[in-house]
This record gives sequence, structure tokens and C-alpha cells, in this order.
Amino acid sequence: MNQLPSIDSQEYLPYLLLDRNLQVQKFSELLKQYTEEFQEISIGDDVRASFPELVGLEAICAEILEQKQEKFVLESIAREKDEETVLYFDICIQSIKDRLILFFDDVTELVRLRQSFMQKANEAELTLNALKRFEYCTNKIIDSMGEVLFITTASGNIERTNKAAEKLLECRRSQLINRSLSSIFEQQEFDCDEFYQYLVKNQNSIKKLEASFLNKEQNNLEIEFNCFVIPTEITDVYNCVYIGRDITLRKQAERDMMQALEREKELRQLKSRFLSMASHEFRNPLSSILVCTDMLSQNTNTLRSEEQSFYLQLIKESALNIQAILEDILVLSKAESGKQTFNPTYLDLQEFCQQIIKEMQLTYSGRTINLIAPQDCWEFYGDPKLLWHIFTNLLSNALKYSPKEKSVDLEIIPQELVTIVTVRDRGIGIPPEAQKHLFDSFYRASNVGEISGTGLGLAIVKRAIDLHKGTIEVVSEPDRGTTIQLQLLNQSPDKI
Repeated sequence: MNQLPSIDSQEYLPYLLLDRNLQVQKFSELLKQYTEEFQEISIGDDVRASFPELVGLEAICAEILEQKQEKFVLESIAREKDEETVLYFDICIQSIKDRLILFFDDVTELVRLRQSFMQKANEAELTLNALKRFEYCTNKIIDSMGEVLFITTASGNIERTNKAAEKLLECRRSQLINRSLSSIFEQQEFDCDEFYQYLVKNQNSIKKLEASFLNKEQNNLEIEFNCFVIPTEITDVYNCVYIGRDITLRKQAERDMMQALEREKELRQLKSRFLSMASHEFRNPLSSILVCTDMLSQNTNTLRSEEQSFYLQLIKESALNIQAILEDILVLSKAESGKQTFNPTYLDLQEFCQQIIKEMQLTYSGRTINLIAPQDCWEFYGDPKLLWHIFTNLLSNALKYSPKEKSVDLEIIPQELVTIVTVRDRGIGIPPEAQKHLFDSFYRASNVGEISGTGLGLAIVKRAIDLHKGTIEVVSEPDRGTTIQLQLLNQSPDKI
């Protein structure tokens, strides 16, 4: 009988010796921890009962016995010791003479390291993909921004910009990158280093900065920036972010408004001087008329014909003098009122409405006006003074004729051809019979009661809308509120 080979020298690895029928011939003492359900193993047992992983490997085992295959390894077999502990091991199948020997290698730590590595690799890949998506979205957002964007280094050199900046400055992006921001600003006193230090010291705030640029056509552009710093990969080193919007038209409108206010001030002063002069000039002709009429009435029988003619002529001249003064006053009043003129300019309609709402809430303390409008700013070409009359009259009526606890809505919807303005209240409404007279001067509906008013508000609104080539529609029911919708034509200077 063949003697079993001595493999005690392999004590560093648990082993199992099998015959050709895969029956156990010999095994090491540590083998139990590797068996299915940690069962006992005995000489003569079919190894597949304790190691079901070997089922189906009979052909491979035969090839190893016939020296057709050197060895075969089953990797990372798992055995659960308890709910928290798993044993991983490899089985290496080799031949020794006419027997099979299986070596068992505990690879638990290696598998755990591999699993940990794979988990971290997967997490890293997920993080990388998330960063790529974030970068993609960020680039899309930056390039779709309507606002100008500059990101600069601490020294003020441009690292990043966007399409809005290219369009506004009429420069390619490559012409802006690495260029100093101070070389673009027209303000010679702008100091990038000083401004950077200010932003770093005030990291929790946003600094506003107004700057001027010259575009390709040498037109001056005025930009209002919101400025702040963001950290870089280097500790205590920051980049500066400048997000700006073109306020050229707004600034021009402000200058025009200041000029208009100055002209209005001059007109008021002129009017004051003129009224002072007129009141003085009225006194003399009126005194002359009174004296002459007294003389004629008291001395009718004693005055000669020539004297009577003299007094009558003096009365006539004084009356003509008064008439001329009154005519001058009426002409000046009509010219100064501005109600028959249309002076359009570009204005930020959203900002314009917000300012009017603030003014209205000062007058109507405690009342709520809901502004429903897109977040993006847009420009409208219209007469600011007339628009002020439109919005203030409509909002004033809505607040005046609705209960104090009810809010009022102001909705702005910009479209391609028109801008739709809707004022909606939840007040007393307008009777049907009164609606056809809404735009008549001094007309007031029968249900207004003791509420004060002149009846001129909607008449003024209608005339201002006509000058804007717009329309007005009123929908109202008594005790259910009123909705007034305007459609203001989106005009431009070349179409006026």
C-alpha cells in the first residue's frame, strides 16, 4: 500500500489531502474554520460535503491529477463567523503524487483592503462625476448669465470671464484672459491690490463698484458690479469675483432726469417770478378801472364828453392789459404742465415699479402690494413721468377702494411686442352702469360713498396710455374687486 506523503512541513498553511474520489485522506487541525457551517471533518468524508465550492470542479481535479494542469485556485471564498465577522480564504488545488492537496490561505485582510479600495475608488469616481457635472452646469450658467462676469487673481489679472462680457466689450475671451482689470476700467484711480485687500478684510459682505469702460466703438459703458472674494487651493489666497450689469441707460436716464428736474426747477422759479410780476401788474390796471368807474358813476352829469371818453379808453386799455396777462399765464401753464408731451427714455421697469411701491406704502401705511414680475431685469422705452402717473393712479385707486386687510397685486409680463401690466384689487368693485364713464374727467361711481377723490385719476391714466400707443381694459364686479390690464407697446427711438 502506498504511504501518504508527509506534508507536515506545510504547517504554515492549513491543508487537506484527497484521493482520486475526492475523499479525505488527511487534514490539518485548523481546517474546521474553513468548512461550510464550520462542521467537523473526518477521514473518508467526501470533501464536497464540507466544501460545496468544489462541486462541479471534478474535471479540473482530474486534469490536475493527470498533470494536464498545474493547479487551480478558488479565490475569496466567504464564511460568516458571526453577524459582524466574515472569513475570506483561497483554496489552491495541486497534485502530490497520485493525490490532491488543497491549501487554505486566509485572505480576509487582503479582501477587506481590496473592498475598501474599491469602495473608495467608486466614491472617488462618483465624486469626480459629480464635479464634472457641477463644472458643466457652472459653465452653462456662467455663459448664459445676462450679467458681466470677471474672476481675477489677487493681483487683478482676469482668469475667467463669460459671453456677456465678450458681448458688452466686443472682445474675444482670449483678448481678456490674463489682462489686468484695471487696464479695462476707465477710472485711473482704481487700485486692484487695494481693492483686493478691502474685499479680503470684508469677506462676509458684497461690495458695490461702479466702473466705466470703452467698447470697440469708443462708446462709454457704465457697469455696476457686485464684488466679493472666493478661496483658492492656496490657504489665505483668494480670487476676486466681479458680477456686473450694464447701467449705462439708467445712468443716462438719471442724468436726463436731473437735467429735467433742473429745468423744472427753473420753470418753477420762472413761474414764481412771473406770478409775482402778474399780481403786481394786475393791481395797477384794476386800480385804474376802479377809479375810472367811480369817476364816471359819481360825475355823470358834470363830466364833459372828452373826459368821459378819456375814462372809458383808460378802462378799455386796463381790461386789455389784464386779458393779455391772463393769456400769458394760461399759455405758460399749458406749456409747463407737460400733459400733452411724450418724452420717452429707457428705464428698468422692475426697479421703477419697486420704487413706486415703496412710495405708495409710505402713503398707505400697513398696506401690502405684491409685485409679480420676472427676477431678471428688463428695459422699457417709455416716459417715466407718464408711467409714474399710470402706476400711482392705478395703485392708489386699488388701495383706496379695497379693505385695509386686503392686498393689491401689480403684475408685469414682458412680451416680444408688448408689456402687459395688471393691477388687481379685492375691493368694492365698479357698478356696470359706471364702467362706460370711467375715463371721463371728474366722474365718480355711485358706490364710492365718503371715499375722497377727484375723478381725474383714470382720465389721466387713459391719456398717458394713449401717448404710449397702448390699450386699457377694465374687468370689475361690485364687491368682488377690480382688475385693470394695460398693454403698453414695446417701442424704440426709431419707431417714435
